[in-house]
Amino acid sequence: MKFSRHWLWLLLLVPIGFGFARLRLDVEVMNLLPDNYPVVRGLKLYQAHFANARELIITVKSDDAEQSENAARTLALALRAATNLATQVIWQPLWLEKPGQSAELMAYLWFNQPPEVFSALTNRFLPANLPTVLREAQEALTTSLSPQDLARRGYDPFNLTQLPAAVSFGGNGFGDGGEFFSSADGTFRIVFVEAKPAISDYRKCSRWLNEVKVVVTNALRTAAISDKVHVRYTGGPAFVSEISSGMEQDMAGPSGATLIVIAILFYATHRRIKPLLWLTALLLLILAGTIAIGGLVFGTLNIISLGFASILLGLAEDFGIVLYQESRSHPEISHREIRKLAGPGILWSAVTTCGAFLVLNLGGLPGLGQLGTLVAIGIALAAVVMLYGYLPPLIRQREVSSSSTVTVPHSSPLVPKLRWPWFSTFALLVVCVAILTVWRPGFDNSPDALRPKNSPAYTAVEEIKHQLNQAQEPLWVLMAARDEAEMIQRLRETETALSLAVSNGLFTRVTLPTSVWPNPQNQLANRPAAPWIVRQRPLVRDAVLRAGFTSNSLALTENIFNTWQAALETPGVFWPTNESSRWVLDKLTARKSNQMFALGLIYPNTNAPLAEITPRLLALAEELSLNSIYLSGWEILGHSVFARVKSQFWQVLVPMLAIIVVSLWLAFRSWREMLLSLTTLGVSGLALWACMGIAGWSWNLLNLMALPLLLGIGVDFSIHIQLALKRYHGDLRVVRGSIGRALLLAGSTTVAGFASLAFSNNAGLASLGKVCGLGIVCAMLVSVYLLPLWWSKLRKK
Repeated sequence: MKFSRHWLWLLLLVPIGFGFARLRLDVEVMNLLPDNYPVVRGLKLYQAHFANARELIITVKSDDAEQSENAARTLALALRAATNLATQVIWQPLWLEKPGQSAELMAYLWFNQPPEVFSALTNRFLPANLPTVLREAQEALTTSLSPQDLARRGYDPFNLTQLPAAVSFGGNGFGDGGEFFSSADGTFRIVFVEAKPAISDYRKCSRWLNEVKVVVTNALRTAAISDKVHVRYTGGPAFVSEISSGMEQDMAGPSGATLIVIAILFYATHRRIKPLLWLTALLLLILAGTIAIGGLVFGTLNIISLGFASILLGLAEDFGIVLYQESRSHPEISHREIRKLAGPGILWSAVTTCGAFLVLNLGGLPGLGQLGTLVAIGIALAAVVMLYGYLPPLIRQREVSSSSTVTVPHSSPLVPKLRWPWFSTFALLVVCVAILTVWRPGFDNSPDALRPKNSPAYTAVEEIKHQLNQAQEPLWVLMAARDEAEMIQRLRETETALSLAVSNGLFTRVTLPTSVWPNPQNQLANRPAAPWIVRQRPLVRDAVLRAGFTSNSLALTENIFNTWQAALETPGVFWPTNESSRWVLDKLTARKSNQMFALGLIYPNTNAPLAEITPRLLALAEELSLNSIYLSGWEILGHSVFARVKSQFWQVLVPMLAIIVVSLWLAFRSWREMLLSLTTLGVSGLALWACMGIAGWSWNLLNLMALPLLLGIGVDFSIHIQLALKRYHGDLRVVRGSIGRALLLAGSTTVAGFASLAFSNNAGLASLGKVCGLGIVCAMLVSVYLLPLWWSKLRKK
């Protein structure tokens, strides 16, 4: 029987192993947010279709423009030579570096014009008009004072680079595009690098980025300019590498620190090695089992949910400490009797704590909901493991004789006796209210809680915005359609809706990719005129040479003719195909098998603070989303999600309060003791609020969820204290020496579990850990120091 039972236990290793094998890390920040918010949906579409996850952005900064240009060129050449790392490296506009490729994009833009505009272009190539057009080009070359015009007209005698309507690539017409690659003074440069190998796995991404950094360092050192320029990295690969390394540190660092704190506090209190080692072993077993179950349930763990490890260790250890303290207080009874004594407190503590973390799933943040589920799973597992597995190896089995008496422990010096409980309570409340009248925690509506702390990649982004004079970050408008014709209609609808918003003062400028999106109707109408222009090629060439231009002056025109010829031979809608054209269009358009997307930029009115116009922006976003048009941007993301979280907060708080009330009633069957527990929570919450005000902390997207957590965890202290008071008939000396001592130790380790999250790489998780740690300190002190005195005074009455 024993042999088969052992094999039965070994079978549990199969699902545990499968859970670990299925486990993955999700480094996408947007997956922390709900998909049903229009702003979030728009950002996810932008990340999926317009933020190239394979494109690394390298910034180069020095004090000298020539030096920065030399460094950018050096890096580009070195990375292009590393053919195993990069498929494309761009450090200046492709149409300047490869001017022959610019003709395709210009020909496409002409072919996309309305038929009356394209037909008017034929007038330039009529045999009678050719001399006049070329004479105008010669006059422009002799009279213009612009170096750019002199260079352009020498290679464009027919002025084909000057489109009739401005094509917006960032607000200007079809210029050289240098504003995307360099600051105005030339001291700041940008290099775009597209990865060649598959870097979807975050470990491969980190290795690839490290190899790129080695190439960059060696190239700058070889060129003797390594000490004269400052290089930063951002873009998809940089963020993935940064976030993933932070996630691994968050998994190991805070949880390891929590274990160390637990070990130090336990040994300092009990001076026992064997119970400490066995407690540590069970905690690691509980953690491994929770991770395995999480792998089976979720498959992937996100940035926030990794904080469950240190939280779980701090909470799970409480059950073991309570059991061990009871065994020390009652050395004459067996572990079964101890389990009967402490079991109800542990049971109801586990119920309320699990409920507190499970209701996080109602808060509207999937990332936080996953953390709550993992901690709830771990707490349930810990309650069972500690109740049935911790004490048996530590104490011998024995029955309690009928004449045995309970050993009364000495009062713990950690829990001194307080006098005047009502005066102390009143003084505490007055101090808290006085603090809150001066310092009151505010609300942080920004999306900073979703970002890493001290992020070099985000620092590089801020530097790009500063150097390229992008102080006002635009919002995005994304349009989705099934084909090119439907997208044209969607663009017109969007233009109408946003024009009204501009006239109402909500926006100052709107830039839509209407002019660069292929217009099937225009292209079809222009097909009859294009062959006639292409057939004029011999006449055009002769006229240009007779006018004194060189054959090089015809290169651009010839390439444009070739593109129109290719467009005529292409069935259906014509899209540009060369490297230069794709690089431009990929910033504005995206095509999938059954869906297409277009991206526009919106500049809000800076005369009004963003916080004031955000409600109008969100209302417009809701309205546009009904037509598959998504208004989004980082600037309004925080406002949008925070507004939803606050509106749904009651959906989290009410179930948590219901769980607490039911648990308290089942635990006490007394309204007086229920009200005492709720009063403890109220006083603790007020103290937390006041401490946050003094510390200058604010509520954000994530730490707002600390409130239901503190309700569930904080009520545990009052449950343990009041059950002990009933068990020992109100003897404060016994309660202080047993459960009071245990709760101070257990509460300290729980605080350590949350406080270790303050060192997390994610700003929101760090703030959640700080608020929860401080809240638990308040709940613990009120429960251990004040609650027993309230209970005794009311009991005497």
